[in-house]
Amino acid sequence: MSSESSDSEAEYHSYSERTLAIIKPEAYEDAEAIENHIKNHGFSILARRELRLTPEQAAELYRGHYGRHHFPHLVAQMSSGPIIAMVLAARGCIQKWRTLMGPARVAEAQAYWPDSLRACYGRRTKYGDYFNALHGSKDHAEALREIHFFFPNMIVGPLLRHVQINDYIQKHFGGILESALTAVARERPAEPIIWLANYLIENHPSEPEVVPHTHEKSDPRCHTPAPTEMS
Repeated sequence: MSSESSDSEAEYHSYSERTLAIIKPEAYEDAEAIENHIKNHGFSILARRELRLTPEQAAELYRGHYGRHHFPHLVAQMSSGPIIAMVLAARGCIQKWRTLMGPARVAEAQAYWPDSLRACYGRRTKYGDYFNALHGSKDHAEALREIHFFFPNMIVGPLLRHVQINDYIQKHFGGILESALTAVARERPAEPIIWLANYLIENHPSEPEVVPHTHEKSDPRCHTPAPTEMS
């Protein structure tokens, strides 16, 4: 395999998985350092927004924790100040981000994963280890739900490689594009871009054919009778 092909494969895989990351209120002031750390470890930040959650929004985000003893503390913490929500992309992104964050409990992170982000930026308080600085999706299903919680219009999925895009265009659009360009050269319209767009719309091979509506003789048994005074 050539080095160019290897680079292409690496580029494709680096964007093939996404996860949601949150910088929590207790680490908001350290956001710049945390984001630089994220980028330096091979992640791409595809989307980012700063906001402050209401208690109701925080409860919905962490609905999987509902009923556990720490749920009220978690909701109160997440709605206590501004947060930064990000969509990260990398190869094996979900597990890679969870590893970079470190254990959920700050005490454990500081004892066994001292270089992890939670060990560096988490807070140990008298209320427990709820102030662990960061959040990450636990699996693909949660990543999809949580990304759409903050970025409802974002399409979550692997990006195609250049060769895949070329193959798709050749397979589905090659013929119509060739005939369209030939027609443009022949017709020489005054506004070629608009003319070409209309041509593609009218002649696209995947456009469903509209079948004219035929008026068939109606069957009286298929109609509900009009109401009368007796009904």
